[in-house]
Amino acid sequence: MKFSSRKFFFVRHGESLWNMQNLCQGREDIDLSPRGIEDAKAFAENLVRLPIQYICTSPLKRALHTADLIKQYHPKAGFAVVAELAERDWGCLAGMPSRSMYEIEALEEKNPNYPLDPSIESRKDLQERVVCGLHKAFQFHEEPLLVSHGRLFEALS
Repeated sequence: MKFSSRKFFFVRHGESLWNMQNLCQGREDIDLSPRGIEDAKAFAENLVRLPIQYICTSPLKRALHTADLIKQYHPKAGFAVVAELAERDWGCLAGMPSRSMYEIEALEEKNPNYPLDPSIESRKDLQERVVCGLHKAFQFHEEPLLVSHGRLFEALS
């Protein structure tokens, strides 16, 4: 399947409680912050102009809550939780300052074979998982809205 010719919408979840503290979340299931809820509501309201017919979301609370808020403005849209849209697993870095994650990403940019702690999902594994998630999303609809995480968006580019 060639994704460059496929159209989809992508939304990153609203600010989480750990985002506001600059902590690495990875697969930790962290709720939206009050600001994240307000931002997600405002964004959802702005999306009302788009022809959203199907929403596929990460199973993590911060994305799921954002997707639920969007669904309120698109009540007829289909809705699916797609496990492969979960954030990159940062393993031992979860709960650490985000700068630790950014430092590793910079090292990976310089050296794609940079040796990672075994608890951290590799970029290659992340990209393969995201492709699988996109395949699933396109099975639900030809132009889905994906509600997911920042690292997944980067994996798509």
